[in-house]
Amino acid sequence: MKRFSLKYSIFTSKMDLLWFPVAFFGVFVIIASIEKNAPQFMSIVRAYLGAASPLVGGVLAAYALLEDPAIELRFATPIKAAQTLFEKLGLIFVIQAVLALIFQLIILSLGGNFSMYSSGWHLQLAWILPTLTLMLLGCVCSLLAANSTIGALIVGMVWLVQLIARSWFAGNFGKYFLVFMGAFMGDHPDLTANHVSLLIVCVVFFVLSLALLKRQERYI
Repeated sequence: MKRFSLKYSIFTSKMDLLWFPVAFFGVFVIIASIEKNAPQFMSIVRAYLGAASPLVGGVLAAYALLEDPAIELRFATPIKAAQTLFEKLGLIFVIQAVLALIFQLIILSLGGNFSMYSSGWHLQLAWILPTLTLMLLGCVCSLLAANSTIGALIVGMVWLVQLIARSWFAGNFGKYFLVFMGAFMGDHPDLTANHVSLLIVCVVFFVLSLALLKRQERYI
């Protein structure tokens, strides 16, 4: 128990961790296959990578810790809080990453073109940063409120507000915290600053989650 165990993490996690992201993935693959010759084809692709995938990751992360059926067992053993975070959030991120990469391969096989991104690295950042940011937001909010549903709700609210008002965010100070900039505004002059800001936000959320998780009595 003291060391990382992928097998243990998988078997103590709910199946929602797998079927929920796979269901979203399947829906977007079907839609993309149907619309592969349509003008909006790549918009659908960007919607999955830059918006749907991060939302799924954020919601799952909000439920990952407090809904762990073995949480009391974890707290009763000498497992560091950092290990718990890495195991639970890492598993979610790996699943999202595998699905995102498979999705890209499927899109390429359908004739898709990712030339709207300046490089392969920017393409990957377009989904990695939003996913990590919303995952850690969901995690820290659920721990802060000691309620998984509240964490998921905040993720959904931030996601919806930023998605609808992304043009406003991009033209104001909010541009530094717009999680969708890399996916939908790859030519924005402040894209690099946005990436740096989101990385800092991720680090802050992780540290806060770590501090909150150490207060185990709040979650039993």
